[in-house]
Amino acid sequence: MSRRIHDLTLARLDELPDPCRSCMFWESARARRGPQRPDGLQAKEAWLQATQLEWGAPGKVVEIDGRTVAYGLFAPAGHFPRARRVGRVASEDALLLATCWVAPEVRGGGVGKVLLHALLRETHKRGARALEAYGARPGDPSVTCAIPEGFLLANGFAILHDDPEWPLLRLDLRQTVRDSVGHALDTVRSALAPRREPAPAPVRSNSAAQSPQQ
Repeated sequence: MSRRIHDLTLARLDELPDPCRSCMFWESARARRGPQRPDGLQAKEAWLQATQLEWGAPGKVVEIDGRTVAYGLFAPAGHFPRARRVGRVASEDALLLATCWVAPEVRGGGVGKVLLHALLRETHKRGARALEAYGARPGDPSVTCAIPEGFLLANGFAILHDDPEWPLLRLDLRQTVRDSVGHALDTVRSALAPRREPAPAPVRSNSAAQSPQQ
């Protein structure tokens, strides 16, 4: 099984699932969830191209054996006009993770974590201090456009600003580094710790054999 991670570029937009390839929910303050209008794909292409020129590729794609099975969409919050309407806007020192999708048939196999780690590495590379996201709670119809809160919490995010509809969660890169370093140190300590071997059983000697020969 060959697994690769690529930048989300205009050439890869067609690889996204429906309705994601034409959904403008986060990219427009007025758009509805799902496909918007006949020119929705053109609008998505225009947004992606403008964001890429101004800031860089706004996402990552995970491929397995040449097929796209996951993608994440992220950028500074200013590139997502919807964020100004759903509640508290992402922090200035953070990038906003707007969407994180994993194909149903590969969920539970670690693909989501692989994607998230790639996004975190890119977040660090771009000079941001954290990754923030709006969480979708069970039963929330926005789950198709927002990331399930449970997934975020299970992967190190913490609630930064609670809200009945759009809680904002944050994953601080410094905490991620500390956790990684701490785990590595625990592994090294475990490997270097002296092993306590069981004490040898006392040898019972034969008193006749120890007597001097006559």
